[in-house]
Amino acid sequence: MPPTDLNELLALEQVAPRTFRGQTKPPPARRSYGGEVAAQAICAAGGTVPDDRSLHSAHMIFLLPGDTTLPIDFEVEDVRDGGSFSARRVEARQGDRAIFAMSASYQAPAAGPEHQPELHDGPAPLDSSAPGELFAADSVNRAWADHLADFLDVELRFPYPPVRVPAMRGVAVPARQQVWARTRQTIGSEPVLRDAGVAYLSDMLLLATALGPHRLTLQDERIAFATINHTIWFHAPLRVDEWFRYDQESRWAGRGRALCHGEMYDEAGKLCATTMQEGLVRYR
Repeated sequence: MPPTDLNELLALEQVAPRTFRGQTKPPPARRSYGGEVAAQAICAAGGTVPDDRSLHSAHMIFLLPGDTTLPIDFEVEDVRDGGSFSARRVEARQGDRAIFAMSASYQAPAAGPEHQPELHDGPAPLDSSAPGELFAADSVNRAWADHLADFLDVELRFPYPPVRVPAMRGVAVPARQQVWARTRQTIGSEPVLRDAGVAYLSDMLLLATALGPHRLTLQDERIAFATINHTIWFHAPLRVDEWFRYDQESRWAGRGRALCHGEMYDEAGKLCATTMQEGLVRYR
């Protein structure tokens, strides 16, 4: 049976000592969502790491689009277990096709200097606009937001309109946006599931940020897009079934690619994860 919620999506089947099988969300979408593959890869790798080590970084390359009609096998390689760090390599395959690769690093507990950027002032989640309020007179963007929320099974709140709103009016804006989000379903409390939830939603909206200055959206038929590589640095525990704010910015686009940066804060203002994503964004 195909998975019906995020918890089922993250429940991998172990089919060999270092191979885990994940199910994909059923069609109509034919191409797998990148955050789904990333989250399952983290679950696969996490099951092979000593319990005293926590994930601090994951570097991912998307090789081919995933096919939503087929399961995905995640093959884990034990690269190293040292005194403080463990490293794993994961390859995701569908049949004879390698579609995704990940290098992940885990660290034993350690203490050191601490600092983080200040969370800039902005509306709290319940003071931000729900899609039904923000897009009350905009049926196209209301349908887009409802589809996104239903596809990811999340609640969304927008402190400010996302870049697609002015872009659809032909207005160029800086390549920056913010969204509050939380999953509709409670996610298990195990650290590997918590980190997989972060990976699942880290792909949300990020590449679209780059199109604000160009009066375009990813739904524009003139644009072809795909994630090329994606990195997450995990700084502190973050439960994505509680409200978190995702600040997104793109500092560069060119040569048919765009580079986007994200910061994920919990509701108290702690920076819990940083993301970087390079994507294909080119004219057809």
